[in-house]
Amino acid sequence: MRDLATRKSMRKAMKILLAVDGSEASLAAVEEAAQTPWPEGSIVRIVSVTDIPFAIESPAKTLKGDPKIVILDEAERWGADLIVVGTHGYDALGRIRLSSVSRVVASHAKCSVKIARHRKTMCADGRAMRILLAVDGSEFGGAAVEEVANRPWPPGSEVHVVSAIHLSFMTTPETWALPDSYCSHLEEAGRELAGSAINRAISRLLDSNKERKAPLTLTNEAIVSHAAEAIIETAKKWSADLVTLGSHGNSGFKRCLLGSVSYAVASHAPCSVEIVRTPILQEEKK
Repeated sequence: MRDLATRKSMRKAMKILLAVDGSEASLAAVEEAAQTPWPEGSIVRIVSVTDIPFAIESPAKTLKGDPKIVILDEAERWGADLIVVGTHGYDALGRIRLSSVSRVVASHAKCSVKIARHRKTMCADGRAMRILLAVDGSEFGGAAVEEVANRPWPPGSEVHVVSAIHLSFMTTPETWALPDSYCSHLEEAGRELAGSAINRAISRLLDSNKERKAPLTLTNEAIVSHAAEAIIETAKKWSADLVTLGSHGNSGFKRCLLGSVSYAVASHAPCSVEIVRTPILQEEKK
């Protein structure tokens, strides 16, 4: 397995597939693509998919078929590094949800996917961003760290690295036989793992700061909570512009399905969410 550290200098121009359909949701995707700082030489390819049997005049490349399938196939055919897609936002009860297209694309894409939501304050290009980076010590979390470390973020941008300490131990009638220190030992072990993941992420980001004219402001936090809940609530509290995290997915499928944490965050975060996948990791986990 190739170590992520050996790939820190591999960042090159990206191929971004921007999926639009003329809806308010897709406008958020357009805004996200326009305001995100991409590496020099990157290409943004705009595609619009229609399932009606006649051509539509559009400045984008218009494709025919089921949008969920066509976007995935076009991204794979073109070799996209990232798909940017909007989501229609809320259900009848006012809860944030993924639309059917964004849900399928996020779940089945072989490349990274950004679920775009309107920012609370959309400003001119170059506005400092607040990026919430979720890590768990895995190679997938490491891929998300690399993505953040290699992006040319606007001056003044901040990265808040967060790792969740999830205690799966639940009190039952039988727990009287366990020592009083059992829970504290579990939490201590969890804090060590979270601290190690955070330290590695901070070290990599500090290294990337050496090549920036304006270094990123770095903060971190370990939270005792379920991972998805910790990430979503921190994104709300911290007013994040973007959440970036890796996806463990599920092996054994032709397309790698979205993991439970990344799916929950993509569905319920108050801001845009980038789910990082890399072809190398996807091939190695099969």
